Amino acid sequence: MGPGFDLYAAGTSWLHRLDPRTKMAFVAASFVLLLLTGQIILVLTYLALVHAVLRRAGIPFRRIGWLWARMWPLTLLILVLWPLSNPAGEPVLVAWWRIRITLPGVGQGLLAALRVNGLAFAVYVLLLTTDQSGLVHGLVGIGLPFEWGLALAIGLRYLPLLLGMYGTITDAQRARGWTPEEEGLARRARAYGPTLVALVIGALRLTDGLTLALAARGFRPGQPRTTRRPLRFAQVDWVCLVGIGVLTLALVAAEWVYL
Repeated sequence: MGPGFDLYAAGTSWLHRLDPRTKMAFVAASFVLLLLTGQIILVLTYLALVHAVLRRAGIPFRRIGWLWARMWPLTLLILVLWPLSNPAGEPVLVAWWRIRITLPGVGQGLLAALRVNGLAFAVYVLLLTTDQSGLVHGLVGIGLPFEWGLALAIGLRYLPLLLGMYGTITDAQRARGWTPEEEGLARRARAYGPTLVALVIGALRLTDGLTLALAARGFRPGQPRTTRRPLRFAQVDWVCLVGIGVLTLALVAAEWVYL
């Protein structure tokens, strides 16, 4: 099974210790660079550097491979469909009936596939090295309302529980001979009724416990909140931010000159 909604890989590396806002700045800069660049070698270099940074931070190969395993179907789809939908340019590699595949089309498809993977790994760096609490604190720190951050934290915490509860309920039903896939559409919808009722009851119990927990912590919407671990930029964060800014501006300028 994959890591579910929480992709965080616990560690004590320098990347884990960075302020979440610094890593969010890296994600934003990565999006700018990957969406603007038209050079395959630059995207390949970016992916290689990201993999090197993740390994340096102690992220195991299996966690990196988990994302590749989920990205390869989309990557393959882009590589196949992009040349078919963009037949412009020369030289022509394949010309048969209405199918026309050109070398520029293949190159653009490869660039698009690498770009999508680069965007995914940019976000993955943040999620792998930032726990849920740090992620919410970082989002609130850049201006997201606290209530929104709390809603995100609750979603990240309880959606996996609800999915697990649904799996447990359906497994229990199947052990009693429940086979809705063998029924027609109307009967199948009715067959899911008891399962949904049990799921709603479980969700209400979770909600009741969550309400008591929030009340015990003095949660009042619209009031200023304090944090046990306030976010503060360390020296390494400032160094990384300056480096990200300078590198982003330099690469954007180089891309502009190249175009």
